Amino acid sequence: MLFSIPVSGWGMIAAAATGFFMIGMWALPVGMDLPDDLRARIERVRRRPGPVFYVVIPVLAAMVLGVNLLRPEPAAPILFLYSVAFASFPVAVFPIRGRLLKAYITAEQNPDVPLEVDRASKIWFYGFLSAVILVATLALMTTPYGAQHSA
Repeated sequence: MLFSIPVSGWGMIAAAATGFFMIGMWALPVGMDLPDDLRARIERVRRRPGPVFYVVIPVLAAMVLGVNLLRPEPAAPILFLYSVAFASFPVAVFPIRGRLLKAYITAEQNPDVPLEVDRASKIWFYGFLSAVILVATLALMTTPYGAQHSA
């Protein structure tokens, strides 16, 4: 049922997941209480993000996806895993964005102190992404594709 979607449909889902990733990462500072100097710097970068954000990220994503799609196996599972990975990253970062910002500001104010994120943020980030990987793997294994390759 999961992979009854045609490959062209999974391609559109993968493109939408890439778009969600880019919009989600771009919108992370929206609504946050920021110091004036940091807000000005973020707004300047958001207005002119440069080629790295709008060109390099999609090109690298397309290259990784293209290389994986060259394999002789069906494309739907690869597109599914790609979509899950790209869509889950902004969701994982959103709840801890304030803590990440606080760690960044601390590192900016004290250049000799390395950037260190608190333990709760690390647990949330790694735990959430681990749960996403586990659920995606279980979803993949319950399909005929997963059953045929696990025997």
